[in-house]
Amino acid sequence: MRIMRNSVIIVFIVTLISFSVVFFLQKTNEDDTVPEITIENDFIEVKCNASDADFLKGVKATDEKDGDLTDKVIVESISRFIEPGVCEVKYAVCDSNNHVAHATRKVCYTDYIAPRFKVTDSLCFSLYENVNISSYVGAVDCIEGDISGNVVITSPDYTSSVTGVFTLDLTVTNKKGDTSTLSLPLIMEERSLSAPKIELKEYLIYVDKNQNVNFKDYIVEATSKNGEDLTSNVRIDDNVEIQKSGTYIVNYFVTDRNGAEGHSVLNVVVE
Repeated sequence: MRIMRNSVIIVFIVTLISFSVVFFLQKTNEDDTVPEITIENDFIEVKCNASDADFLKGVKATDEKDGDLTDKVIVESISRFIEPGVCEVKYAVCDSNNHVAHATRKVCYTDYIAPRFKVTDSLCFSLYENVNISSYVGAVDCIEGDISGNVVITSPDYTSSVTGVFTLDLTVTNKKGDTSTLSLPLIMEERSLSAPKIELKEYLIYVDKNQNVNFKDYIVEATSKNGEDLTSNVRIDDNVEIQKSGTYIVNYFVTDRNGAEGHSVLNVVVE
């Protein structure tokens, strides 16, 4: 029994010593330092199509144990706008012991413009055709690209099966929190489905004040129901005041040999 007791004591002592040595070595090699991110400028300018490499310019990181960690820095997140066109970008870096450091700075998109709407067909319809406005209206953002799925369409005065000019209110918000709104006319006419068709290159354009615009250039073709080319007969009527900001319409009309009149509309936003 004495021999067994002594053996147990010896094993315990050896185990305790081994544990103490391992613990001491771990504490000796333990890394309690945290990486440090340094940023040359606390404000940068980028284009809307900027890559992570653009956001990381002037950003460096070091660690007391690991040394240079600059190539380990990542763009962790980019905030919504904190002011028009300006976001806050958050950086992160991790060392070999999984210690993480963070840093932030502001970034300005130099070529940013608010989301713009797009219209793919004339908003001038016959009472006798099925109208699905959402299939004609979308939006494009300079950062996200197509954001048509975010467009909200309302019409406070629209009445079905009634001719007239109604209001389409469009709203869209991008992921940066910037919202654009636009009101366009919805024209409903008692027009025969066999009336001539006028195809345009665009149905909604954005132009600058005093910009020289030739609305005839937007005509692609005009054809009668039986395929007769009526392009040269298209008449243009516009109320655009190019020197004044606002939303205007350009009307395109054409009449076939049977007296049926076609009508198409180009919406013009003067910025």
